[in-house]
Amino acid sequence: MDQPRYVIIHGHFYQPPRDSPWTGLILPEAGAAPFANWNERILSECYNANARAHVTADRLVRICNNYEALSFDLGPTLAGWLEHHGKLAYRAFQRGDELSAELYGGHGNAIAQSYSHSILPLLNDRERTIQIEWGIRDFLYRFKRRPEGIWLPECAVDDATLASIANAGLNFTILAPEQGHFDSSINSIHTAGPFLWQRGGEEVAIFRYSRELSAQVSFGEALNDGLALADKIAACAADLAPGAALMIATDGETFGHHKRMGAAELARAVATLQERDGIVLTNCAQYLVTHRPSGTFTIDGASSWSCPHGVDRWRRDCGCRIDAVTTQHWRQPLREAMEFVKYHSSDVYDRFAAEIVSDAMAALMESMRVMVNPDSVISDGFFKQHKVAGEEKQIRLMRLFEMERAAHAAMTSCAWFFDDFGGPEGRVALKWAARAVELAAEVAPSIENELLARLRAIHSNRREVGDAATLYLSLKTREARGRV
Repeated sequence: MDQPRYVIIHGHFYQPPRDSPWTGLILPEAGAAPFANWNERILSECYNANARAHVTADRLVRICNNYEALSFDLGPTLAGWLEHHGKLAYRAFQRGDELSAELYGGHGNAIAQSYSHSILPLLNDRERTIQIEWGIRDFLYRFKRRPEGIWLPECAVDDATLASIANAGLNFTILAPEQGHFDSSINSIHTAGPFLWQRGGEEVAIFRYSRELSAQVSFGEALNDGLALADKIAACAADLAPGAALMIATDGETFGHHKRMGAAELARAVATLQERDGIVLTNCAQYLVTHRPSGTFTIDGASSWSCPHGVDRWRRDCGCRIDAVTTQHWRQPLREAMEFVKYHSSDVYDRFAAEIVSDAMAALMESMRVMVNPDSVISDGFFKQHKVAGEEKQIRLMRLFEMERAAHAAMTSCAWFFDDFGGPEGRVALKWAARAVELAAEVAPSIENELLARLRAIHSNRREVGDAATLYLSLKTREARGRV
């Protein structure tokens, strides 16, 4: 009897840090009506819907947790919000990983995500390493095990990023088929691999998702009918060699938010595939254990799934936009302004943390352990490990950690993806930049005047927004009122 064909369906679940850097609350977002904000709306339409997806079979309704069958990454900024405001969905994610790990010998469905959803090839080695390590630490807290793989924001990758993944002890990531050179004796475009990237002694397995099937799920009509989707997946899988895997990857919000019936039709497709002879649903970690890479992967330069110009969408006006009448001349100066904040914060941290701990970088790398977990036992152990005695020093170090986290949050990729910085995503970056500047000014001269000078030269496509400095100051004022 032939080996089965394997199917991996991956959902990338992420929301930017919409919450206030000062209060932790999300101020009302009119566009999300009738919900108070976009997180609340997507929680209802997607995260909860997938936690309790309804499948009808033989006139019986079965309630399914889609996260038990779905490979997924849960972005740290979203996970932190769900932990307090979406407990049903949060627990469903955890339960999905727990049950799949039991089924697959410890290889659960969840994989890590770099912490702030910044574009890793555009970061320096220090910031990229921090992003990956913070993502690992956040994953450890939420899923109680070490991640085996990682999702890269926008699938943005280059050789340096892959080296950072390897050096962090992670085994694999997921990329689009056009992002590099996939060399294999198996020619099917639907074959997921894995493929092996190597440089010196560093190596990472690359899973390649099917661009065609993923696009039909994400942007086409494939999720209109879960049974038809299962038939389409099974037909593509049948063309693969025995034992090979097919992979679909999409934004997790596709299942219910972008596609209204997406959660229910996903559950229907999964239930149908699970009953098909010769088809096995699995995840990347489990498949990699039994199917070592048979091909190789090489990359010429930085690439991403969503920009044909590499990673230029997040640093200049490369032509990628939704509305053809807009201009993105604002992208480069906004990136330079946010980098100005980020590098200043790094300098402030290095200078003042060194007065508190002997190894400031090691403490920063491990800081997510205490930033994500409020348990005093954890913080006491952390301070004891790093020999930080006295409440005053401990508070000062935590403020420096929070400054660094805020500066990283200002680099979230969403701020550059869309047509204008005046939308919700650009406002997120400006708010977190303001918080980083404020925290840095507690111990060093403020850079806000210089930042404002940079922001005044950045003009929106929207007349009512004006320049970035005006928006920055209005956001600070609005947040201050929210604190009263």
